[in-house]
This record gives sequence, structure tokens and C-alpha cells, in this order.
Amino acid sequence: MISVILILFLFVGAGHADLQTVSPIRLAVMPFEDRAGFQGNWQLSTDISKLLAKNLSSVAGIEIIEIDLDESVASRTRDYSVFDSVASGVKADFFLTGIIEKFGVRRAMAGDPNSIGYRAYTYNIELTEIEIVQIGSGDILATLSVNRDSVDRPVQFNLFGKPQVQDREFRELLTVSFASKRFFQMAFGIHVRNVFEELTASIVDELLHRDPIVLGETAKVLAIDGEDVFIGLGKEDLVQHGDTLPLLELGNQVGVVRVKQILGPHLSRATVVDCSQPLKAGLAIGQRLIPGQSRN
Repeated sequence: MISVILILFLFVGAGHADLQTVSPIRLAVMPFEDRAGFQGNWQLSTDISKLLAKNLSSVAGIEIIEIDLDESVASRTRDYSVFDSVASGVKADFFLTGIIEKFGVRRAMAGDPNSIGYRAYTYNIELTEIEIVQIGSGDILATLSVNRDSVDRPVQFNLFGKPQVQDREFRELLTVSFASKRFFQMAFGIHVRNVFEELTASIVDELLHRDPIVLGETAKVLAIDGEDVFIGLGKEDLVQHGDTLPLLELGNQVGVVRVKQILGPHLSRATVVDCSQPLKAGLAIGQRLIPGQSRN
């Protein structure tokens, strides 16, 4: 009877451990600076950030932290000190922001608009200085940009001033709700979706698919002070804020820590996420764990 109970206990314990996952990276998407000058009803500064946050929210390993900025703050030119303070208050690891240079549709016309005319539509999206910024230190993890134009030159001519589909959509952009169902049915909305899917993939690569940590002779626990664990890995070892690292003894995982502050070339401060035994100096450190995946 005793042996049966022990076997059941071991299997239940193992199953519970498999369900433990690495904490996701907490990201706050801040308003963008709007230089596009779109004349419609959209509030691009916040509309762009909300759409990007929605795309990223479906990615395992990234947790989007909702923020509430009043309009006076959101409408300003990017203020990193304000963004850092707000993101720190909601315990984010990084914040993201950028600049909207172009966002809209240009129409070129040729011929008499009241008889036979030709139309060409260019869908412009240019976002620059899309920066992923570490909370606290202000270090920039990555800077991205997007510049995508798509030209629609319908073969059809505008006969006797009769509006074509592109003409109607061009006018409707001034009133349609941003990122609505109707918006994504329109040619420009389809272009927006494609561009933002590419941008989302690039951000995910920067946040989750990082270069491996350099595990040299200093890759071990140096000291423990209360909840703080000081480890012999730092900036030169490619450790980054928010990294989740396994602690090893004789090749077996005995704990997990999360990096909270990079202190030097080979020194960081971390906090304990999990442990199966009392931690001590000298424990080896393994390669970073991937957010959203099992710790084991």
C-alpha cells in the first residue's frame, strides 16, 4: 500500500511541475508620436499603439500591460521619463513607442474627372524609431522601423464621373472607425493588417528570440541577500533585464531566478522565482528559459 501511494505522489508532483511556465515578458505599449497629419476621425497616436498591443497580446511569452494615460500626456511628443514612470508603476519589464511619419492614402488623378479619368491610389505606412525600452535603466533593447507603400492602379477608368470602388473607399476612410470590421475589409485596411503582422513578428523576435547567454566561468550564484540573488553574469554575457535563468546543481535544476538589474559586465541582481531546496552561492547558471514555456 505504501509503495502505491508513493508512486501516485511522484506522478502527481511531476504533472504539476510540467504546468509551471516561465513568466512572460511584461510589455507596455505607449502612444506613438503622430506626424502623419491624417485628416479623418482617427486618433493615430493611441489607435496605432492599441492595434499593436492587440496583435502582441496573442503571443505566448508576452503579456501586454494595459495603461491609462490621460489625453494631455498621450498627446505630447514622446516623453520617455513619463513613459518609464507609468510602465514601472504597472510592473512592466519594457515599454514600446515610436513615431508615425506617414499613414494614409494618396490619390493621383489624370484626365477630366467629369468624363473619362484615371486613378491611382498609394497606401502609405511609415513608422520610425519604434523602440523597445527597458524599464528603470532606459536601455534600448531594439529600434525598428517600417516603410511600406502599396500602389493600386485599377485598370478601370472613371467614365463620366461615375465613382469606382477605390473612390468610395477613399472618401469612407474619413469616417470609418479605425481597426473596425469594415476598416479591415477595405484595401487600405488590408494593407494595414499585413504591415502590422510583419511588425508584430519583428517585435516578437527582439523580445523572445535573443542571442544565447555567454556561459563562462563566472556563470554561477555569487551571493544571496534576502530575496536578492547576485549572479556572475552581466551585460558582456548578453544577459538582459527580465531574463529567467535556471540554477543547477550537478546538472539538475534546483531553482529559477529572474534578472531584475544589470549591475556590471559580469554582475546582475535577480530574484527567486522557484526553488526546490535552499539556494546557496556556487550554484551553476544555465541558459535562459523561454517566456511562456515550461520551466522544466
